[in-house]
Amino acid sequence: MSNTYGGWNPQDPYRRQAPEPWPAQERSPDGQQEPPPADTPQLDPYGPRDPYGRPANPYGRPDYQPQQYPQQHQAPPVLPRYSAASGAAHRPEPGGSVTVGAAWHWGWSAFGASWGRWVLMGLLVGLAQLAVILAFSPSTVDGLVNAADPAAVDAAQAAGQTLTAKGLAAAGTAVCFLLQALLYAGALAATRTRTVRFRDFFAFRGFGGLVAYAALTGALGFVGIAVPVVGWVIQVIITLLLLPVPFLLLKGVGLGKALAQGVELVLAHIGAALAVFGIFAGLALASVITCGLALVVVAPAMLLVGAYLVQRWTGESVHG
Repeated sequence: MSNTYGGWNPQDPYRRQAPEPWPAQERSPDGQQEPPPADTPQLDPYGPRDPYGRPANPYGRPDYQPQQYPQQHQAPPVLPRYSAASGAAHRPEPGGSVTVGAAWHWGWSAFGASWGRWVLMGLLVGLAQLAVILAFSPSTVDGLVNAADPAAVDAAQAAGQTLTAKGLAAAGTAVCFLLQALLYAGALAATRTRTVRFRDFFAFRGFGGLVAYAALTGALGFVGIAVPVVGWVIQVIITLLLLPVPFLLLKGVGLGKALAQGVELVLAHIGAALAVFGIFAGLALASVITCGLALVVVAPAMLLVGAYLVQRWTGESVHG
């Protein structure tokens, strides 16, 4: 087939690339064309061919290369940034800022999750504490039994002012705290499981520290009875400063460290501590209308609120 393009590749119609000249065959001095040597490779302008004789590159000459253009620098693609899902729940970090409202909400929610056990345990603890108070205050029993006799009532009141009677009353206060510790243990267990079982109320840790703290509460009770006004104010202030101590003791903290850490926690969160203390005092006074029966609900709920605050203040997580 003749080349009608003058040696130019049909794929290069604009003649941008100079064609490679056809290889000239050697001629003899007399002008006769001599065949190439046997060992000289024959060049095919269309490159290698397949077994059927067709060019392996039928779309252009093998020496043709497209014109190269300067490569332009392209900036790397910018991937879009997606914000967090709007519906994702955010939980506060342990030990972070916590409000009394959050503690109040969790306390009543945890109470409702096991309200039957809480009411039953509150009723049992309350009856046991009442029995202890009567047992350690014989003058009070005498006054109730002889309520119709004014002379017997006056004698009972006079007997209650003796040092021995005040000491017995203080000992009764200490025993009442040990009974109250059952509810403290249940409240602390609720921060880990939210729902409590009966055995959780008897899971005591640091029992020796609890006994020592019970003696301290008894001493405060004695001061409050012995010095009617000043002693009562001292008792309230110290009780406020030591609010977290029972929970810390139940967590296995030693008595000395629990006292120091309890005061530190209250001073660091004095606003929340005052609010909880005031709410509990107000609810306790309001329970007088129900002859104290409302305390079987109020006392467990407020202990749950206190357990929530102590756990969060000490950097622990709370279930639920």
